Amino acid sequence: MSCRDTIHLICWYLEGRLSSSVETEIRRHLETCSDCRLVLEAAVNTLDRYFNANRSEAAADTFGRLTSC
Repeated sequence: MSCRDTIHLICWYLEGRLSSSVETEIRRHLETCSDCRLVLEAAVNTLDRYFNANRSEAAADTFGRLTSC
């Protein structure tokens, strides 16, 4: 698998939307390619920040509504 293919499929890889054979190819590529591992790490960090920020905002909104009653 090439870097271009791996990077193109990273989101689907993280979502578990790929066939097991393609996931295996991506894993093999990531074992040997530090550049693609950096892209994967950046994607994971971005998603974590996005989803954690949304959860924090939702929790703050809920807490605000509960304390204003």
